Amino acid sequence: MAAPVRDREALQRLSFLFQAAHWVLPHSPSLARFYCSTQRGAARRLVLRLAPSVKGAVCRRCCSLLLPGAGGRQRLRGGGQPRTVLSCGRCGRWKRRLNRDTPRPL
Repeated sequence: MAAPVRDREALQRLSFLFQAAHWVLPHSPSLARFYCSTQRGAARRLVLRLAPSVKGAVCRRCCSLLLPGAGGRQRLRGGGQPRTVLSCGRCGRWKRRLNRDTPRPL
């Protein structure tokens, strides 16, 4: 059984900010960055951990969303273990993720 949620309203606010950033991204990338930075600041102030999927979708340097085609670039790299490389379109920072579902070449 999962542990009880300590501050449900704060988690709902963080979730709303992340969803709002996704919704507003095509129209105003700067507003989406503002929502993501507000979300990060609120989580830090309230000492709450963000979900790994949320942390992986936001650039650590400039707080922009790393969605392929809308502020980010996605590439598949091999060389032993297949990886996905997400690059930020604004600052150029990149993030590597291991693809566990893709079989290794023989």
